[in-house]
Amino acid sequence: MGAGSTYVMLTLGAGALLLLGWAYVTTDNPRSTPMLAKSVWLFVLPMIVLIALPDAVFAFPLSLWVGVLIEEGLKANAARTERASMDKFWLVSLYGLWELAIAKPINGLGSHVELAEWGRWEILGLVAATALPALMHTVTAAIYAFHLKGRLWLQLLVAWALHVTFNEMVDLFGPSPWSSGGQFVVLLILLALLWPDPKATMEANDAAPT
Repeated sequence: MGAGSTYVMLTLGAGALLLLGWAYVTTDNPRSTPMLAKSVWLFVLPMIVLIALPDAVFAFPLSLWVGVLIEEGLKANAARTERASMDKFWLVSLYGLWELAIAKPINGLGSHVELAEWGRWEILGLVAATALPALMHTVTAAIYAFHLKGRLWLQLLVAWALHVTFNEMVDLFGPSPWSSGGQFVVLLILLALLWPDPKATMEANDAAPT
Protein backbone atom coordinates (compact mmCIF):
# COMPACT_ATOMS: atom_id res chain seq x y z
CA MET A 1 0.00 0.00 0.00
CA GLY A 2 1.40 3.38 -1.03
CA ALA A 3 1.84 6.37 1.24
CA GLY A 4 -1.24 8.11 -0.16
CA SER A 5 -3.47 5.06 0.34
CA THR A 6 -2.08 4.60 3.84
CA TYR A 7 -2.94 8.19 4.72
CA VAL A 8 -6.50 7.80 3.41
CA MET A 9 -7.09 4.54 5.29
CA LEU A 10 -5.61 5.83 8.55
CA THR A 11 -7.64 9.02 8.38
CA LEU A 12 -10.82 7.10 7.60
CA GLY A 13 -10.08 4.71 10.48
CA ALA A 14 -9.41 7.56 12.91
CA GLY A 15 -12.71 9.20 12.00
CA ALA A 16 -14.62 5.93 12.36
CA LEU A 17 -13.05 5.26 15.76
CA LEU A 18 -13.95 8.72 17.01
CA LEU A 19 -17.53 8.28 15.81
CA LEU A 20 -17.70 4.99 17.70
CA GLY A 21 -16.25 6.76 20.73
CA TRP A 22 -18.91 9.46 20.45
CA ALA A 23 -21.63 6.80 20.31
CA TYR A 24 -20.17 5.04 23.36
CA VAL A 25 -19.87 8.21 25.44
CA THR A 26 -23.45 9.24 24.63
CA THR A 27 -24.97 5.76 25.09
CA ASP A 28 -27.08 6.82 28.10
CA ASN A 29 -28.34 9.94 26.35
CA PRO A 30 -31.81 9.31 24.82
CA ARG A 31 -30.99 11.93 22.17
CA SER A 32 -27.87 10.06 21.01
CA THR A 33 -29.36 8.10 18.10
CA PRO A 34 -31.64 10.94 16.91
CA MET A 35 -28.69 13.37 16.97
CA LEU A 36 -26.47 10.96 15.04
CA ALA A 37 -29.18 10.45 12.43
CA LYS A 38 -29.90 14.17 12.23
CA SER A 39 -26.21 14.96 11.74
CA VAL A 40 -26.27 13.06 8.44
CA TRP A 41 -28.48 15.64 6.73
CA LEU A 42 -27.19 18.57 8.79
CA PHE A 43 -23.50 17.85 8.18
CA VAL A 44 -22.74 14.89 5.91
CA LEU A 45 -24.94 15.80 2.94
CA PRO A 46 -23.81 19.48 2.82
CA MET A 47 -20.21 18.29 3.24
CA ILE A 48 -20.51 16.00 0.21
CA VAL A 49 -22.10 18.79 -1.85
CA LEU A 50 -19.24 21.16 -0.97
CA ILE A 51 -16.65 18.53 -1.85
CA ALA A 52 -18.35 17.92 -5.21
CA LEU A 53 -18.21 21.59 -6.20
CA PRO A 54 -15.45 22.44 -8.70
CA ASP A 55 -12.36 24.15 -7.32
CA ALA A 56 -13.11 27.21 -9.44
CA VAL A 57 -16.09 28.01 -7.19
CA PHE A 58 -13.70 28.88 -4.36
CA ALA A 59 -11.04 30.57 -6.48
CA PHE A 60 -11.42 34.10 -5.10
CA PRO A 61 -9.70 36.21 -2.40
CA LEU A 62 -10.44 35.12 1.18
CA SER A 63 -12.28 32.07 -0.13
CA LEU A 64 -10.98 30.01 2.81
CA TRP A 65 -12.53 32.48 5.24
CA VAL A 66 -15.84 32.20 3.38
CA GLY A 67 -15.56 28.42 3.51
CA VAL A 68 -15.10 28.61 7.27
CA LEU A 69 -18.18 30.81 7.51
CA ILE A 70 -20.19 28.17 5.64
CA GLU A 71 -18.98 25.46 8.01
CA GLU A 72 -19.78 27.53 11.09
CA GLY A 73 -23.17 28.36 9.62
CA LEU A 74 -23.95 24.65 9.41
CA LYS A 75 -22.87 24.17 13.02
CA ALA A 76 -24.81 27.20 14.26
CA ASN A 77 -27.94 25.96 12.50
CA ALA A 78 -27.47 22.53 14.09
CA ALA A 79 -27.14 24.08 17.55
CA ARG A 80 -30.55 25.71 17.06
CA THR A 81 -32.19 22.28 16.67
CA GLU A 82 -31.42 21.08 20.21
CA ARG A 83 -32.70 22.48 23.52
CA ALA A 84 -30.36 21.10 26.19
CA SER A 85 -26.84 22.53 26.34
CA MET A 86 -25.10 19.17 26.41
CA ASP A 87 -27.14 17.97 23.43
CA LYS A 88 -26.07 21.07 21.50
CA PHE A 89 -22.47 20.23 22.35
CA TRP A 90 -22.67 16.59 21.33
CA LEU A 91 -24.48 17.37 18.09
CA VAL A 92 -22.19 20.19 16.95
CA SER A 93 -19.07 18.19 17.85
CA LEU A 94 -20.15 15.59 15.29
CA TYR A 95 -19.20 18.00 12.51
CA GLY A 96 -15.50 17.47 13.15
CA LEU A 97 -15.88 13.70 13.39
CA TRP A 98 -17.76 13.43 10.10
CA GLU A 99 -15.21 15.74 8.49
CA LEU A 100 -12.40 13.44 9.61
CA ALA A 101 -14.24 10.29 8.52
CA ILE A 102 -15.48 11.59 5.14
CA ALA A 103 -14.08 14.90 3.89
CA LYS A 104 -10.44 14.35 4.83
CA PRO A 105 -10.15 10.86 3.26
CA ILE A 106 -11.89 12.05 0.06
CA ASN A 107 -9.54 15.03 -0.17
CA GLY A 108 -6.65 12.68 0.52
CA LEU A 109 -7.51 10.63 -2.56
CA GLY A 110 -6.23 13.51 -4.64
CA SER A 111 -2.92 13.70 -2.76
CA HIS A 112 -1.38 10.39 -3.81
CA VAL A 113 1.24 12.03 -5.99
CA GLU A 114 2.23 14.58 -3.33
CA LEU A 115 2.46 11.90 -0.63
CA ALA A 116 4.22 9.26 -2.73
CA GLU A 117 7.66 10.02 -1.27
CA TRP A 118 6.57 10.46 2.34
CA GLY A 119 7.90 8.05 4.98
CA ARG A 120 5.91 6.15 7.60
CA TRP A 121 6.45 8.62 10.43
CA GLU A 122 5.74 11.58 8.19
CA ILE A 123 2.40 10.03 7.22
CA LEU A 124 1.54 9.35 10.87
CA GLY A 125 2.36 12.96 11.70
CA LEU A 126 0.15 14.14 8.86
CA VAL A 127 -2.72 11.96 10.09
CA ALA A 128 -2.34 13.44 13.60
CA ALA A 129 -2.40 16.96 12.13
CA THR A 130 -5.45 16.02 10.04
CA ALA A 131 -7.28 14.86 13.18
CA LEU A 132 -6.64 18.14 15.03
CA PRO A 133 -9.59 19.98 13.42
CA ALA A 134 -11.91 17.46 15.09
CA LEU A 135 -10.73 18.83 18.45
CA MET A 136 -11.04 22.40 17.17
CA HIS A 137 -14.65 21.74 16.16
CA THR A 138 -15.25 20.39 19.67
CA VAL A 139 -13.99 23.68 21.10
CA THR A 140 -16.38 25.64 18.89
CA ALA A 141 -19.17 23.24 19.91
CA ALA A 142 -18.59 24.35 23.51
CA ILE A 143 -19.12 27.96 22.39
CA TYR A 144 -22.46 27.15 20.76
CA ALA A 145 -23.57 25.00 23.69
CA PHE A 146 -22.44 26.83 26.81
CA HIS A 147 -21.66 30.48 26.08
CA LEU A 148 -23.33 33.63 24.71
CA LYS A 149 -26.72 31.95 24.93
CA GLY A 150 -29.50 33.63 23.00
CA ARG A 151 -26.99 35.42 20.75
CA LEU A 152 -26.44 32.96 17.93
CA TRP A 153 -24.90 35.59 15.65
CA LEU A 154 -22.24 36.33 18.28
CA GLN A 155 -21.58 32.64 18.87
CA LEU A 156 -21.12 32.26 15.12
CA LEU A 157 -18.75 35.22 14.96
CA VAL A 158 -16.57 33.98 17.85
CA ALA A 159 -16.48 30.41 16.52
CA TRP A 160 -15.64 31.71 13.04
CA ALA A 161 -12.76 33.82 14.39
CA LEU A 162 -11.35 30.87 16.34
CA HIS A 163 -11.73 28.58 13.32
CA VAL A 164 -10.02 31.04 10.96
CA THR A 165 -7.18 31.59 13.45
CA PHE A 166 -6.66 27.84 13.72
CA ASN A 167 -6.53 27.45 9.94
CA GLU A 168 -4.09 30.32 9.56
CA MET A 169 -1.81 28.80 12.21
CA VAL A 170 -1.88 25.46 10.38
CA ASP A 171 -0.98 27.19 7.11
CA LEU A 172 1.79 29.15 8.82
CA PHE A 173 3.51 26.33 10.71
CA GLY A 174 2.53 23.30 8.63
CA PRO A 175 1.92 19.74 9.88
CA SER A 176 5.12 19.41 11.94
CA PRO A 177 5.02 17.39 15.20
CA TRP A 178 5.93 20.48 17.22
CA SER A 179 3.23 22.69 15.76
CA SER A 180 0.60 19.95 15.96
CA GLY A 181 1.53 19.24 19.57
CA GLY A 182 1.36 22.91 20.48
CA GLN A 183 -2.00 23.35 18.79
CA PHE A 184 -3.31 20.24 20.57
CA VAL A 185 -2.32 21.64 23.97
CA VAL A 186 -3.82 25.07 23.22
CA LEU A 187 -7.10 23.52 22.05
CA LEU A 188 -7.31 21.34 25.16
CA ILE A 189 -6.77 24.39 27.37
CA LEU A 190 -9.47 26.31 25.47
CA LEU A 191 -11.90 23.41 25.83
CA ALA A 192 -11.20 23.22 29.56
CA LEU A 193 -11.76 26.97 29.95
CA LEU A 194 -15.00 26.84 27.96
CA TRP A 195 -16.35 23.79 29.76
CA PRO A 196 -19.16 24.78 32.16
CA ASP A 197 -19.63 23.85 35.79
CA PRO A 198 -21.12 20.29 35.75
CA LYS A 199 -23.76 21.13 38.36
CA ALA A 200 -24.94 24.21 36.49
CA THR A 201 -25.12 22.26 33.23
CA MET A 202 -27.16 19.49 34.82
CA GLU A 203 -29.62 21.99 36.28
CA ALA A 204 -29.95 23.76 32.92
CA ASN A 205 -30.57 20.49 31.10
CA ASP A 206 -33.16 19.41 33.68
CA ALA A 207 -34.96 22.74 33.23
CA ALA A 208 -34.96 22.54 29.43
CA PRO A 209 -38.41 21.79 27.98
CA THR A 210 -38.84 18.47 26.21
